[in-house]
Amino acid sequence: MRCASTMWTAAAGAAVLAVSAAQSPAPFTWPTPLASTAPAPQPTVLWNGAPATAFTLEVEPLGVSPDGEDRALVRVALRDAQGAATRIRRGADFDYVPDRGEAQWQTRLRYGGPAAIVALHGEGPTSVRVVANRPAGLGEQRITFDPRTWPGPRVVAAAIGPHLVRVGWFPQLRSGAVRVYRIDGAGRGLLAATVSAPASSWDDATVRPGATARYLVARPGAAEAELRVAVPAELPPSGVDAVRGKSAWLAFSADPLDDGSFAKLDVDGIVATAVHAGLRSVELRLAYGAFDEASPPAKATIDRLIDGLAAHHIAVIGWTVPRAPTFEDLARNVEVAAYRTPGGNAIAGLAVDLERGEEFLGDGPRGYAALRTYLAVLRRAVGPHVLLVATVEDPFLEHLDQTKFPYREIARDADVLQPMTYWRMMGPWDTIPKVETAVAGSVALVRRLAGRELPIDVGAQTGVLSKRGAPPGDELAAAIEASRRSGAIGVTFYDWSGTGPEQWDAIARANW
Repeated sequence: MRCASTMWTAAAGAAVLAVSAAQSPAPFTWPTPLASTAPAPQPTVLWNGAPATAFTLEVEPLGVSPDGEDRALVRVALRDAQGAATRIRRGADFDYVPDRGEAQWQTRLRYGGPAAIVALHGEGPTSVRVVANRPAGLGEQRITFDPRTWPGPRVVAAAIGPHLVRVGWFPQLRSGAVRVYRIDGAGRGLLAATVSAPASSWDDATVRPGATARYLVARPGAAEAELRVAVPAELPPSGVDAVRGKSAWLAFSADPLDDGSFAKLDVDGIVATAVHAGLRSVELRLAYGAFDEASPPAKATIDRLIDGLAAHHIAVIGWTVPRAPTFEDLARNVEVAAYRTPGGNAIAGLAVDLERGEEFLGDGPRGYAALRTYLAVLRRAVGPHVLLVATVEDPFLEHLDQTKFPYREIARDADVLQPMTYWRMMGPWDTIPKVETAVAGSVALVRRLAGRELPIDVGAQTGVLSKRGAPPGDELAAAIEASRRSGAIGVTFYDWSGTGPEQWDAIARANW
């Protein structure tokens, strides 16, 4: 009996252990980085189909924007040796050269391949020359179009956000003045603005969230235009507390075949990593210029990620990458700020990536002007109660001052300044004493250039951004501690896909 009893007990115990093991979650491990870290996830293949041997051009009218520009979409149609359509997946480089107006190349994901938007201020025939730099050997093509033959209104208006409406007219006024009247509830027109030439648009910052704004626009030599604009509702408030402590940038691609595709995001793993690392927030990239990163195929995954993080009280801040101070670029930022999942979890403000270069807001005087004004217009659009983190180039590591980067103007409308302090990328800052010097110098110089007291969040390198490699754990730990000693309110790590177990472990061990 005792023996039988013992045998029964052992068997029962084994069964309990088996069930317990089956129900226990797998032990947590830190994620491994992708092969390389880059501002945008890189696709894995070059062609979807045979290589192209030629290309043609297609043009599509996009209509007049509230900026007062008539816009055309110029697409590159690639053909293989048999004349069949083919698609490039990586490495495309085309130059778009209009004989007037301006061209902005578009991410391949927005229109399914190489393309540019040409913005015009005046009427008349327009020719665009397109040169294939890569793939090599495709030569160049030219396309000509005349916006005067395109239908559509020449005076338009739309809300950038709940506190700002833009009214635009085409062609640009060359002489005289445009008069804009607000129409009140009784139908009376009250002069709101007299806009002298040269001008294409006017901004109304007196609108009320959730209301309907009505305007009458009188242009010299043209019929009056009456417009109605539905102003969106007030945005949910967000504040600096969302970015205090530890955070990390997380990007994904809307293309399911890319290395960093939304389809390959391990949502449960990301949430577990954020929890184990002690993150207070995640800066999730949701816009590149006017392109919506949370495309319809990606939306369910992104919603599940936001909801999963929210369940652990980890805020999600919308990371955006502006490319021009245009209506559609600014409006995309506002749409990110307004994003809410079906589960009711909202975005906790914006981290606006303000950088020089053609992939960002541009170079030279035009780029400087865009950097100087972008956040000011965005602030007017979202109102005073939405968190705006200004992600800026590091003045200490890049030897920048106010003449090269408009820190003071950006700081006027930012709630937090976030320098990209990527010490190993920017130079031989590859020892603990050097890193401590770099972080302290960056925080101090950003604070001085801001011209006013403003919280600073340090953007810290965690991945391979140059030949100097990723910072080891002790070096990263020193950077976090130097940020704290320098008076920063937190550290945001760049970026998720490039961060390895050693770096995650250092992040987790740092208390903030």
